[in-house]
Amino acid sequence: MSHQSTYTPGNGFSRWMDERLPIMRLVNDSFVDYPVPKNLNYWWTFGAVLSFCLAIQIVTGIVLAMHYIPTTELAFASVEHIMRDVNYGWLIRYIHSNGASMFFIAVYIHMFRGLYYGSYKAPREVLWILGVLIYLLMMATAFFGYVLPWG
Repeated sequence: MSHQSTYTPGNGFSRWMDERLPIMRLVNDSFVDYPVPKNLNYWWTFGAVLSFCLAIQIVTGIVLAMHYIPTTELAFASVEHIMRDVNYGWLIRYIHSNGASMFFIAVYIHMFRGLYYGSYKAPREVLWILGVLIYLLMMATAFFGYVLPWG
């Protein structure tokens, strides 16, 4: 924690509990009295947008993988089966495919924000390099997911 806590328990039970298990102090210091920089703006929310997009991609990808048959003969037929026979399979597939596009848009905005604010400069250059490696892995994963229906 970078600052002194301003939390004061209201009654005797709260003081007793705070001495033994300071959960309320942690919640107060993390969400109520958290110091926020003056230059914070909406450009900094795209990390959370990326987390949300990744969660949707993982959930829909697992559901689609349960119905997909990875053979050359049946790959396209299994996609057709997902679209026609699985309950809301068409919706899950479209959420997955459009979510991938939204994921890339959010990544590009996130990278633009990093370039605009100079997040690639010292002392964060290693973090930027790791982000570029994650981006390359994401592109490879997206390519392999894109070509799955064609076997």
